[in-house]
Amino acid sequence: MYTTQPMTERQLSRMERLPPGCIVVSTRAGIAIVRRPDGQVLRIKPDGHLLAAGLNIERVQSYLHVYG
Repeated sequence: MYTTQPMTERQLSRMERLPPGCIVVSTRAGIAIVRRPDGQVLRIKPDGHLLAAGLNIERVQSYLHVYG
């Protein structure tokens, strides 16, 4: 099971230097997940390195959506 860990100083520094349009979409187990404007998903490791996430996500639908 994943636990919430605070972001490291190196991760925060990397987030500040991300290009415009990049969005942090999740954090899990000390790794931040970032989506670029072109849709590519990246991760920021605790040491601040930016890596391709290796995920191919085409579409995500919220499980909280309530049909009425």
